[in-house]
Amino acid sequence: MKKLNLISSYKYWLNSHTIKKEKIVNYLRLKGLCSEEVVDYFVFENMALKERDFCPLYAKNQKCHDIEYLNCFFCACPHFVFKDEGLFVRENGIIVKSRCAINSSFSKVVLNEKEEHLDCSNCTLPHIYSFLTKF
Repeated sequence: MKKLNLISSYKYWLNSHTIKKEKIVNYLRLKGLCSEEVVDYFVFENMALKERDFCPLYAKNQKCHDIEYLNCFFCACPHFVFKDEGLFVRENGIIVKSRCAINSSFSKVVLNEKEEHLDCSNCTLPHIYSFLTKF
C-alpha cells in the first residue's frame, strides 16, 4: 500500500470541481443543448480546447487515462463513495474514508497512517461512452 499525505484534499477538489462542472452544464443548457450534447461537449479533446481551467492536465494536453475516447463528464465518479469522518472503522482501528459502490477490481487501497482511501486512477468506467449514456 502506498502512502498519501493529503487525503482530505479530495473534499476540497470535489467541491471546486462540482462548481466548475455545474457552470459549464448550466451554460450549455442555456444555449439549448440537450443531455446527449452536454455529455458530448465533455469529450477530452473539446474540453482541453475550450475549458482549459477545468483540469490541470488540459494545459499539457495530457489525458488522465490512456484510452482513445475519454469523456470528462464523470471525472468525479458517481460510484465513488466518500465520507470525511469515515464510512466505518476496521477492527485494527483504520478509518475507511472511501469505497467503490460497485467494487471495481481496478481500484486499490491507499493507506495514510490510520486512514484508508480508495485510488480509482486505474478505472476508466466513468469515462467511456456506454457508461455515460446510462445516466
